[in-house]
Amino acid sequence: MSEEAKIHLSTFETELVNETQWIFTKQIIIEKVSRLLGALQVRYKNLLENNKDVPEELLLRQGAKISKGENYNGLPYLILDYPAIFGKENVCAVRTMFWWANYFSISLHLSGRFFVGQKNLDEWLLFLKGNNFFVCINENEWEHHFSALNYLNANELTDLQITQLHEKSFFKVGKKIALTQWESAPEFLEKTFKEMIALLTLAT
Repeated sequence: MSEEAKIHLSTFETELVNETQWIFTKQIIIEKVSRLLGALQVRYKNLLENNKDVPEELLLRQGAKISKGENYNGLPYLILDYPAIFGKENVCAVRTMFWWANYFSISLHLSGRFFVGQKNLDEWLLFLKGNNFFVCINENEWEHHFSALNYLNANELTDLQITQLHEKSFFKVGKKIALTQWESAPEFLEKTFKEMIALLTLAT
């Protein structure tokens, strides 16, 4: 094999490839996140079923799925979709996400016939501003990061951006909490879930 074809490891990479503790620790963390999301799903379910104003279809077609991967923008992640209605054109889902080295996030995703905000979007925005939500301004509805190209705080939206929200085929809002606030994350996510259910009742 020629020198050019050889794959070399740096000193740091050589140390890591011979070390087991970091990978075992990662596996433990991922398992704890999975358990946390599972517990949240139970709490979400109770909140959903005890709210009489929730759209009936959402109660009948709740869905629940925890999925994980290694490469959302290069980093591991876990996702809980609940409730989750994913159709070709019609989506109504709450997505709770753990993103390694970044944050926990929770987003409400509406599209197609579930997005009726065109006629009461101003009411929605007042609610979102009052509860410090971020609103998706991206044209791609399947991005989850909170960079300024994807989400803006509802209080920072310009008149032009609000007009563009009326013209979209989907609507997404969300919040995030740093991983350094791990102990506060479940309460934060549950509280935000309640707020999202309240937002949904404004659409009825």
